[in-house]
Amino acid sequence: MKFLFSSICMLSLLASQWSLGALWQSGHGDIGIGFDGTDWDPHFHFHEEEGEHEGEEHKDDDDHEGEDDHDHDHEGDNHPIIDGEEATEEEYEIDALTLLVSGGRLPGAGVADSGAADIYVLAQDESLAVAQGTPWVGIAVEEIAPGLLLNDLVTLSLVDVSGPGVYSLWTTDSFGGDSVLMSSALGSDAPDSVALPLEPGHYHFNMGFSEEGIYDVTFNSSGTTVDGVETGTDFTVSFNVVPEPSSVLLLALGAFATLRRRRV
Repeated sequence: MKFLFSSICMLSLLASQWSLGALWQSGHGDIGIGFDGTDWDPHFHFHEEEGEHEGEEHKDDDDHEGEDDHDHDHEGDNHPIIDGEEATEEEYEIDALTLLVSGGRLPGAGVADSGAADIYVLAQDESLAVAQGTPWVGIAVEEIAPGLLLNDLVTLSLVDVSGPGVYSLWTTDSFGGDSVLMSSALGSDAPDSVALPLEPGHYHFNMGFSEEGIYDVTFNSSGTTVDGVETGTDFTVSFNVVPEPSSVLLLALGAFATLRRRRV
């Protein structure tokens, strides 16, 4: 009976993962936000890790204090893993991947009404993300050419969260202080938006989820063109939040990923 129950749970997870598409399991990559002066292009992008950000400057102001502390000091072998293998494409459509959030629960911020003391986290800090075995997710606007948007500034806003619990986004500064920027918690006083200057253009935040399950988080990227026209677009990022998987389940997921690739 115990084996039957475990099998049913495993099959349910596999079936849900089939519907979610390819799974970004670990490694460094970015939610990229592109804009060509007319159209917005939200997507995922992955670049070569070694020396990728050498020579880039840090952004260190009151709005983003601490969020990018590890951008230019990351481990050279933290390659993105998708469906059990290293990413083969440099860019993916925003709806082509689902981010895996696994591992133990950690202290988080921005989930006051959820009743959860600890939550599932995608970490701002690379060493913690590597220890957790989760994606180290950046948010990048560096592909947008300077001079297209007023003040060379993109605003990222939280529009909607569909999922079993609370989603939040926050930064942790070098003293361990948290600043909540987005939260779907009822009664939250978080601003639910963050300014992303094109310079330096590459940012890391903590993302938290109070409960296990599938979350579809809808954001809006917006700005004002140099001609004074307000422009923006909504896009949705999917997350699959699960407890730390057992080795047996990991083997099953690996076999399932191989089957999916053969079917494509």
